[in-house]
Amino acid sequence: MWQLYAFIVAESTIGRLPRSIGYIIARIIADWVYIFFPRTRDAVRDNMEHVLGPQTDTEKLTAAVRCVLRNAAKNYFDLISMAHLELSEIERRMNVVGLHNLKAAVERGKGVILVTAHLGSFDIALQLLATYSIKTTVLVEALDPPALFKHVTGLRERNGLTCVPVQLGILKSIMEALKRGEVVLLACDRDIGKEGPRTVLFNEETTLPSGAVRIAERTGAAIVPVFNLRRDDGRYDVYFEPELEIVQGGKSVIKENQAKITQIMERFVSMCPEQWVVLDRVWHRENDVSSLAKII
Repeated sequence: MWQLYAFIVAESTIGRLPRSIGYIIARIIADWVYIFFPRTRDAVRDNMEHVLGPQTDTEKLTAAVRCVLRNAAKNYFDLISMAHLELSEIERRMNVVGLHNLKAAVERGKGVILVTAHLGSFDIALQLLATYSIKTTVLVEALDPPALFKHVTGLRERNGLTCVPVQLGILKSIMEALKRGEVVLLACDRDIGKEGPRTVLFNEETTLPSGAVRIAERTGAAIVPVFNLRRDDGRYDVYFEPELEIVQGGKSVIKENQAKITQIMERFVSMCPEQWVVLDRVWHRENDVSSLAKII
């Protein structure tokens, strides 16, 4: 339970600070993590080596790893400060591109699967969906202890979103939400169970979750990619991409459809690799999962 108490203390103290000061503290913590959490540091380094390419010199690679950790720490600050932010303030920070793509997909009435990656400020960007009066369910990873998960979920849901853990039985809930014409959001850049299909990402095979394409094939729901990126001026750019064309054909076309998601993820990650805040290895090795990655 100490994790819950530590989170609540941070939320009640650091979370009340101005964002500029909070981000300074986040940077200090991130630099401490770089030194004292080699497993996390090495996992991020491995990801950045894939994204930036094997020709990247050591200095540039090290700088990228430090930036990823700093952006991840900023995201933690964003999360603990959400309890003190009005939705209107969050909305003012957003620059939205391609909203018509989401609206057109919703109007089809078969539900929408938003696919994304852990780019930018994941939790802050989520809240934008609450401003559109569209019932949205977000699939998230469960946290231990359960009391911490319940508390964090309460923060994420405070403006009207619904967050549910990825677990057995969740498929039925997703299908029912899409049948009602609602929106479901899935992050597609971490295959936690390592059971997804083999997919080429940044020129090397790994496994990525294929739930989005499998559900879309079964329900006719639209798949709309959405990504957010931090800006230097403290605002966020949110991009709703055009609906993906999903080929029907069962197992024989899963890889083809999955590749469409992978390719667009590559494009956005390549734009700002240092904002891709995945803290465990995307290209798997044994026993890779970092404890620091659990809350992201």
